[in-house]
Amino acid sequence: MDFTRYMLEFYGPNGIYDYGFTPTQINLATQLYKCRLYTTGGEFCGDTVDRENVRDIILEAEGYEQALAFDC
Repeated sequence: MDFTRYMLEFYGPNGIYDYGFTPTQINLATQLYKCRLYTTGGEFCGDTVDRENVRDIILEAEGYEQALAFDC
């Protein structure tokens, strides 16, 4: 499964957590995340950790800092 589809299943319209994310948002945030990983020597695996980090990038960009504070 590709990462964008994986993200949409969780955070897209009618996803498990319906934040209404679009493929464009996911792709842009994924590229930013990969750049951040590159600078820290991290590796992109397309797993839960990556999904949650990309989600946080989108939420931060959308101004949902409060949502991040309560996410466990």
